[in-house]
Order: sequence, then C-alpha cells, then structure tokens
Amino acid sequence: MKPLEAVDTNIQQNQKKEPKENSITLSSLNANQKPSSFFRFWLNVTLVTLLILAFSVIIKTVFSEKIGYLIAIILLMSWVLFQYFQIQKIVRWSKNPKIKNGLGSFGAYNPIYDVIIRLIRASNKQKHLLNKTLVGFKRSTEAMSDGVVIIDKSDQIVFATPNAERYLKIKSDIDMGKNIINVIRNPEFADFLIKKDWSKSVFLEDLPVENRVIEVQILPYDDDDRLLICKDITKLKRLESSKKDFVANVSHELKTPLTILGGFIETMIEIPLDKTKKKTMLLEMSHQTVRMERLVNDLLILSKLDTEDSSAEYKEILLGDLFDKVLKNAHQISQNRHKISIKNNTNHNLLGNYDQIFSAFWNLINSAIIYTKPSGIIRISWNVDNNKKGVFEVSDTGPGIESHHLPLIVKRFYRVDKSRSRESGGTGLGLSIVKNIALKHESKLEIESKIGKGSTFKIIFPYERIKKVNELDEKNSI
Repeated sequence: MKPLEAVDTNIQQNQKKEPKENSITLSSLNANQKPSSFFRFWLNVTLVTLLILAFSVIIKTVFSEKIGYLIAIILLMSWVLFQYFQIQKIVRWSKNPKIKNGLGSFGAYNPIYDVIIRLIRASNKQKHLLNKTLVGFKRSTEAMSDGVVIIDKSDQIVFATPNAERYLKIKSDIDMGKNIINVIRNPEFADFLIKKDWSKSVFLEDLPVENRVIEVQILPYDDDDRLLICKDITKLKRLESSKKDFVANVSHELKTPLTILGGFIETMIEIPLDKTKKKTMLLEMSHQTVRMERLVNDLLILSKLDTEDSSAEYKEILLGDLFDKVLKNAHQISQNRHKISIKNNTNHNLLGNYDQIFSAFWNLINSAIIYTKPSGIIRISWNVDNNKKGVFEVSDTGPGIESHHLPLIVKRFYRVDKSRSRESGGTGLGLSIVKNIALKHESKLEIESKIGKGSTFKIIFPYERIKKVNELDEKNSI
C-alpha cells in the first residue's frame, strides 16, 4: 500500500463515520428520483410497445397475420436484447469506471444512468477535495523539521515523511507495510514500543545515521493508529556535553589555585614563619589570585561574546591608537626580554567593536610573549592584501606547535603545554576568545606553525570591514 493511499483510506473511513451534510449517496438520489424514474420507465415501455403493435398491425394489414405476429415478436426480442446490452454496459462500467461509452443512452434504464452520472460527479468532486487535502498534508509534513511516521495497530509503517526517512533510514519504496521494529533495529526502540508508555521519549544514538542522536515520541490517535515523531537533537546533546565539559574545566581551573591559597593560609595561621618564607608564600598567593582573576575575566568575555549582539556597536577603529596601546602593554609584559616590532603597512582602519578587537589582538600578542623564550623575536603587522582583505598578523620564534594540535588549540581550556601555560598564568581560553571575536566580525583565524621555528597567527577581515583612513586620521597611524 502506498503512503498516500493509506492516508486516503483513513480519511475515507473517517468520512464514513461522520458523513457531511452535502454528501450525495445513492439512496438520497434514488429517493429524489422515484416519481420521475417510475413514470419515465413505464412511459418508455408503453411507447415502445405501442410502436411495435402499430407497426405489426400495418404489416398484418399489408401482408398477412403471421408476418405481422412474426415482426412483432422480432421487435420485442430486439427491444429486450437492447435493454440487456444496456445492463451489460452498466456491469462493465462498474468493473472499470473509466469506460463511459453508452452512459445516458436511450432505454428503459436511462434513470439509472442519470443516477450514475450524478454519483460520478459527486465522487469526482469529493475526490478532488480529498486530493487537495492530501497534497496539503504532504506539503505541511515535508515542511516540518521533525520527521513523521504513521504506524497502524500492527506496528506496520503506513506513511513516512522525507525527514523521517532520513533520520530513521526508512526506504519508502521498500519498507512501507513492514513492521517498524524490523526497520528500526534498535533494542531500546523495540522495548519502548512494546511497553506502550507514550508519556516518555526514547533517544536513539546507535542508528545507521552517522553521529546523530534522534529523539522519538509516539502519539496515539484514531483507535489503535499511532503517530511517531522524530527529532534530530544532535546539536542539543553536543551543547549539553560541551556545557558539562566547560563546567568541569572551570571547576578544575579554579580548584587548583583555591587549594594552593587555602593551604598557604592554613600554614601561615598554624606555623610561625620567618619573613622570607612568609614573603614567598604571599607572592605565590598573589600569583594564584591573579590567575583566578584572569580566568574569571576571560570567562566573562566568552559569556558576553556568546550572549550579546555587539553588531550595533561596530564603529571605525583607529588602528594607530590601538597599536600604540598594544605595543605599550607588550613591552610591560615582556620587560624588554623580547624583540617586539609592529608595522602598520597601510592607511586603512577597521570597522568593528573596539573592546573585542583589542582583546583579540592582545591575546595573540600575549600568547606569543608567553611561549617565546627571552631574546626571541615577535613581529606584529597590519596590511591589506591583494584581495582587499585586512590581515592582522602575529609571528614569533617560539618552539612551534605540532600539526595535530592546531585544530584543537582554539577549543576552550585546551593547552599544548599545560605546565608551562599555568606557570605563565595562561587560562587556556585566549585562542578561543580570539576565534569567537573573529566570527563576530565575519572573519577567520588562521594558524601556521613549524616545530623549532615558531608560529604565525592571522586574523583575516573581509573587505566590508576595511575603511580607508581620511587625511585627518592619517596622523593617528603608526
């Protein structure tokens, strides 16, 4: 049984249970046609009989009595045969309604033809309305993001939308009429269907659909028929998993400095210490406090990036002034242990959120300072390439990053060298902040690195975010 034919059958059954007021039935037509049909039938019989008798009398008068009776018998037999053939036409039509030849022809059964024609017209009208309803139903289900499957009381698949076929790997040309348990071969689903506890949903993760989590809910309707609704909740599950990992990482990152602080405080309370040891502990406590402060600040930045729409705050950023500030902070952090250079190779500014852009630029520069040994070189540049795209670049002569780490280092709390990052006060959130800010500005972060030679980080901004400096602003460029 085809899907739409099955739905058609269900609709027709419902129509039988609740007939419409304007529906036309054979009984109603016959009731309306009784007086006229009776009169027309006997009028036809009477007229034909009189014509045959009149013709026979003429033949009898002209020829002989025997010939007259013979002609009368022949004509009557012809009339009977004619009516028989009319009945056969009705029978053939009932077996194949597409055959319409002969309907409405002259004969005693002409009233039947009238009723049949009326029924055909009424049926065609109802069929048209039904087809329109079915087309609307099909379009509405196809437009739904959720998949819909109709199963009967025997758990056989009656109908399935394209999304349901995609989520559950149902093949409409093969699986229609099959038991759904034999199509969705999943123990959890089979147990869910057998228990018939429709108040809950079942989550299917080991389906043939790669790396997908499908939520299935069943709604009973129309006696024992059921509506199976399936949703792709993969993104939601991944988000939940990401949140759990994030909370676990935050807890771990805060627990370490808090444990250290608690231990030092307890030691200082219970054990008398000389000034040197006390100073050492206080310095370490200060270091851990700063580390926690940096972590909280980075978390607040990420939270703001995830929840707020800052596109309304996008303005022209005077990169000359911004680079002056960045360079000043870099020298303070480096304490002249590194060779830092910055070049503004263009007279173009950037359209964006100042605080976010500053944070992105500074995180890249700070990371280069952290991972580059003293006397190492850090180069910072801003230019517009041949495609008229803005490129902010930070390169260093640090140890480099192995290739398998590159796709992962932008994830939150991911560290290539955990011990060194913590010693330097890194939170593991810097590159994640940079990536989020780049996405906010319709830009992309590119990373290149070679072991023993260093790394290069680029933020590439689209042409739409580049703004040429006017004469009044040129003095602000480096």
